[in-house]
Amino acid sequence: MACFGAAAQVFAAEPVLRVKAKLTAFDGQVMTLQALSSPSGVVKEGEPFTVSVLPQTRYVGSEKSSLETIKVGDYAGAAVTEAKDGGLRAQEVYLYAPQLRGTGEGRFSEGDRLIVNGTVSAIQPAANGQKNTKANGSLTLHYSGAVLSGLGLGRTVCEGRALPPAYASALACQGDAQLVVPPGTDVSSLTVGDKSLLVVGRTVTVAMTKDAGNKNVAPGIVVEKAMAAAQPATVEKPQSNP
Repeated sequence: MACFGAAAQVFAAEPVLRVKAKLTAFDGQVMTLQALSSPSGVVKEGEPFTVSVLPQTRYVGSEKSSLETIKVGDYAGAAVTEAKDGGLRAQEVYLYAPQLRGTGEGRFSEGDRLIVNGTVSAIQPAANGQKNTKANGSLTLHYSGAVLSGLGLGRTVCEGRALPPAYASALACQGDAQLVVPPGTDVSSLTVGDKSLLVVGRTVTVAMTKDAGNKNVAPGIVVEKAMAAAQPATVEKPQSNP
């Protein structure tokens, strides 16, 4: 997910890759991780690797949520797939905390996915339909981008990140992305965190790049918060007669 635009600018000379992994050890400076998924050719699934945190590393907590929690005016985003006709279908949806507003604004590719981040202008959660089925929900995001690209047949789309210098450019644009959100789509609430989120055993998504010594460093880390354990039901013992 695109949560680290500002922090990643420090490492503009090196590409930033996002790897999902399990945290197996952390000494306060270096994370030892086991890869769960990553871009092709970066880290093999199940392979261990290490990434160092930095003073400017950005920590974000991620907690399961639902489309019903998102309101018009919120800042949100989604990883989407694009159909041949230009239709967008959400794979994951993110609701950003107010402190993260503006993070990664725009429409841009990230690996084999398309990311859109912007302000919610319309929202319709999936509704129960007939015969115990559910209709798709929808989400419309208004965003600023870097350039207006032609798609042929009179169609254009606002693409790129709304970051300097693109945001200040005369080519900068604004767009609206209308997303179909199928029932069961993962929705996460993202909040500002700190290093204390790095608890061994948690799943993390690391924005990873290389430092001058060719070592892995992390401009940003998203940490999935542990689900609260269900409390066992209390069984009342029958009272005996005195």
